Amino acid sequence: MEEHADSFRAMNTGIDVVVFAPSRPVNAFLTARLLFDQQEQRFSRFRHDSLLSRLNGGACVANPFLDSVLDLAFAAYDETGGIFNPCILPQLEAAGYDRSFDDLERTERSLDSRAAADPRAILHRTPDGWIVSGGRIDLGGIVKGWTVDLAAEALSNETGDVLINAGGDLRVTGSDGEGPGWALGIERSFAGGSLPFRWGGAVATSTTLRRRWSGPGNSVRHHLIDPRTGEPAASDFCHVTVLGSETWRSEVWAKSIVIGGASMAEAAVAADLAVYAVGNDGHETFFGNWPS
Repeated sequence: MEEHADSFRAMNTGIDVVVFAPSRPVNAFLTARLLFDQQEQRFSRFRHDSLLSRLNGGACVANPFLDSVLDLAFAAYDETGGIFNPCILPQLEAAGYDRSFDDLERTERSLDSRAAADPRAILHRTPDGWIVSGGRIDLGGIVKGWTVDLAAEALSNETGDVLINAGGDLRVTGSDGEGPGWALGIERSFAGGSLPFRWGGAVATSTTLRRRWSGPGNSVRHHLIDPRTGEPAASDFCHVTVLGSETWRSEVWAKSIVIGGASMAEAAVAADLAVYAVGNDGHETFFGNWPS
């Protein structure tokens, strides 16, 4: 088996696909590119004709992919006690993230310091499809993680040994040939270097050290909104990586731990996840059974 790689850009991030196969798996790489492109077309809030934009614009939308991701979003909301909440879009835009991050440097907008709505209060499934009333939703993070899962599962059916990495949210199947799982590493923001480990499932990272911009008075804002306050999260953690079996779920918990702090990390362990968390002072803490 030989290692083959492909890289492209989608969902405002770099996507890396690595496959071990006897020859270059052209069809598999095309499958991954097409899947990410289709999901971005469906769920980008920056495309006026996407399913999400139509839904937020007041249309009734029927689509099986929308059904699936909203089921995941409701499950994530329940599992995290509401810390993951897809209804933070008004607060996210008020914080300044109202355009593609590639075009965002600064905002003078005032924060929308209101708690986010309960998704079951504004999202309704009718016989004709979904409607949103009294709010708007953002599904960017959970869609990215879910798409990683879909791509990894699709490619593993063809080749077995697969890595899909979408900006730090990744899923591996099979092995890199050097032992169980894959040799992976996490960039250590304060200590320098990387934290190596072997893993055979999903990895997701959330951080307030990136996707930052300036607000009024040179304040610093970021994209992780605390749904309880409507403002950028201000917990003790600035970086969290979560290991699990599914990328969408690991992504949900990584974000929720950055927002909710140590109590959410303990909740993640109770949900059979492993957590690496970095405090604002650079202190590193492991929760659960982190692999060596």
